[in-house]
Amino acid sequence: MAIKHYLKELESMTPDKAREFLDLKAQEMKNSVVFAPDYLPKNERVIYVSNKGCDCNDGLTPETAIATLEKVNEITQPGDTVLFERGSHFRGNVTVDKDGVTYAAYGKGVKPILDGSPKNYADPSLWEKTDVENIWHLTEKIRNVGLAHFDPSYTYGQYNEIYGTMKLKGRQNFEQYSDLAADLEFYSDMSTDDFYLYSEKNPGERFLDIELAPRKNMFGGSAHNVTFDNLWITHVGGHGIGSGTTKNRTVRNCVFSWLGGSILSLDFRGSGPVRYGNAVEIYGGCDGYTVENNWMYQIYDTAVTHQFSGGDVQCHQHNVKYLNNLMEYCFWFIEYYNADCKGNPQSVKNIYMTGNFCRFGGYGWGCKLRKAWTPMYCGSTVCCEVENHVAENNIFYHSLGYLVVLANCEGHKSEIMRNNVYVNPKGAKFAKLYNEEYFFDGSEKEILKKIVHEEEPTVVYMPAPLERF
Repeated sequence: MAIKHYLKELESMTPDKAREFLDLKAQEMKNSVVFAPDYLPKNERVIYVSNKGCDCNDGLTPETAIATLEKVNEITQPGDTVLFERGSHFRGNVTVDKDGVTYAAYGKGVKPILDGSPKNYADPSLWEKTDVENIWHLTEKIRNVGLAHFDPSYTYGQYNEIYGTMKLKGRQNFEQYSDLAADLEFYSDMSTDDFYLYSEKNPGERFLDIELAPRKNMFGGSAHNVTFDNLWITHVGGHGIGSGTTKNRTVRNCVFSWLGGSILSLDFRGSGPVRYGNAVEIYGGCDGYTVENNWMYQIYDTAVTHQFSGGDVQCHQHNVKYLNNLMEYCFWFIEYYNADCKGNPQSVKNIYMTGNFCRFGGYGWGCKLRKAWTPMYCGSTVCCEVENHVAENNIFYHSLGYLVVLANCEGHKSEIMRNNVYVNPKGAKFAKLYNEEYFFDGSEKEILKKIVHEEEPTVVYMPAPLERF
């Protein structure tokens, strides 16, 4: 049942008071994630993983912890719980191919960091001069780097850090490494796995820490009945947690930061190179998919999504919940679609999205060239069989693009939106609904009521923020 007039008091506040109120709410949500209690194992087998461990151990007690993600992949069995020690920093990725596994945290301190960068590349011996001045070549091979992150702080909520600018072959007159021309521009050669960086001095001497995010998911695989709890995921060029069709997947109390950006396709639908990378994704069908109380920021593409398009198979997306997530500095925030199954059965049922706070759309590290059309709540093409699809009590707070986008298809017309909060400056973009564009001009409530049947929206006019990260 909807809470009527959700945050309606914002409309009577001055812009400064409304901003203070919303900033406080964001901080409360951050605290809810950071200080979430750890999962307590029941009677299942538990594997402990720690930087103080050794892969020669069995991993079955904190004193005999294993040390690496490779060993996690090797010894995990269906039904296990894998606990990563807080304060530890792990590199690599995890294959999610065993049903019934819980990946969570133990100990005290900062959430365990799962880092997709193979190593810290701030070693002068790893870089060599090329035949072009100020362009350096990494002496180790690395595949399809989406993000280069320099001197990361590994402190919660550091939005404005040093990162490189990817150059794409075939875009903006760029063809080869010798075309790099500005500080920290980089080129990841897909044909050779060579990595090049523009810097006036050896990068390994210039920085204490260089993290490179190659194309992979931190957790990749479609096992059923899998839970992720209290982890910090960063520096993957693909998805933080990515899956195909699956059942009963839960992601809660996790932090996702500084991820995505690898090349998805060198010629995506005939348009040339396209990059990607989401915090949490299911591509395909699902029955039971809950993403709750997470903090996602500086994500190249989307914070959370369930999507499918173009396959010659049936696709059913049922029982999806996105609850109380804080999403900041992304391109998309909430994205969903289920389209074009070539005559096979499709359905979307029991989708519930509430309490999510989306803010600063188009300000993220991956939005420089496409910030003007970033969407916060985005429904692309959805099949006609849609039942009990509700988005209520969410906050959409400042976007350089649209707050809401719904494609022109029958499936969206049975969806329910109610009691959401919409914040942007007067004159800014508001929504793109069924191919029509709307602005913050005083007509927002009328448009919402007429087109998406939203009865109790809250609309706040507020100047754009100063953040331009």
